[in-house]
Amino acid sequence: MSIRKVILSASALAIAFASCTKNEMPGTDGRQIAFQTASYATRVGIEGTVFPTSESFGVYAWAEGTIGDYFMDNERISYNSVDGVWRPSTTYYWPKNTTIDFEGFYPYGLSGVKVAADKITYSGYDVEAGQQDVMYSSKSVGYGDNPDGSGQGIDGSNGVPIIFHHALSKVTVMAQLAFDRMEEEDGTVYEWELVVNKATIHDFYKKGGAEFTLASEPSVGIVEWNKPLDLDSNRVWTNDGALTSMSASDPVTIKTEEASVIIPEFFTLPQALDSLGHRQTVSVEFTLKTKRNGVEFLSENLTKSARLYLEEIPAWEINHKIIYTLLFSPVELGPGGRPSVITFDPAVDDWEVINASTVINV
Repeated sequence: MSIRKVILSASALAIAFASCTKNEMPGTDGRQIAFQTASYATRVGIEGTVFPTSESFGVYAWAEGTIGDYFMDNERISYNSVDGVWRPSTTYYWPKNTTIDFEGFYPYGLSGVKVAADKITYSGYDVEAGQQDVMYSSKSVGYGDNPDGSGQGIDGSNGVPIIFHHALSKVTVMAQLAFDRMEEEDGTVYEWELVVNKATIHDFYKKGGAEFTLASEPSVGIVEWNKPLDLDSNRVWTNDGALTSMSASDPVTIKTEEASVIIPEFFTLPQALDSLGHRQTVSVEFTLKTKRNGVEFLSENLTKSARLYLEEIPAWEINHKIIYTLLFSPVELGPGGRPSVITFDPAVDDWEVINASTVINV
């Protein structure tokens, strides 16, 4: 059996969170800054589009016109089940004469991340060790306490929006059987059963860094970040050259009706794929059983490999979830898409003529 085709699809997943608002100067008559979460969150163990109330995230903030001095310096934002509001542990109040800019990050307490007003930098992050969603938010610029429409900036009294984006990529490998039954013209029926015993993605980069720079700086609104690019304009991180592999060894019976997961999704460092196939390959160890007219007559343990580079997907890019589907054909396909059956090409080795003469004496 051979791997005939690798189908690659990618979808960008976005995460959005609502931020909590907080006042700079505590006071009994001031409005507290609280956060609201929007509906775009996902990571290992978190599914769907709602940020779970059991999680927390971090926030940095700056007063209007400032760069170096933090209004909020790495504040942890958690959900308060009593009043149903996302807020920091320390109470902040909206300032009266200025607006605030906010940036969020997830998970809270992540080492190797530096958040500045105009730059987010990740360094020395080991995806293999972490295996968690790493997210940064769009910058929310020019928010203030403006419930009656007469204050400055955008009204953030009901929660400053913090829209998160995935900084890493995700990879999943699936497999499907092209066909499992074939009837020949003479009535002979062949059936195949394929079980994947182990699948491995080999030699991909696991550790590196990235720098996101602010795209623009409007006076108010949501500002996005420029993603880092390599020389081929792939949105990837730099790497330190360290390689790793990912394997799954639970036996999986491969069907024709739908694809089955053979390597569950995992986070990986965004990286360009090797077009020569020396790195980022997938190998599959499997058992192929063949029946003829209902009787098993052949069982083979095989290992096949495929490159993960495709022209349409040359990289595992930032904020992309890549799903590979390996399509197995139990026999090689010949012209017209029909299985290549065993045929014969008879020939006869011609006689080798040996001419000899001898002498007869009379």
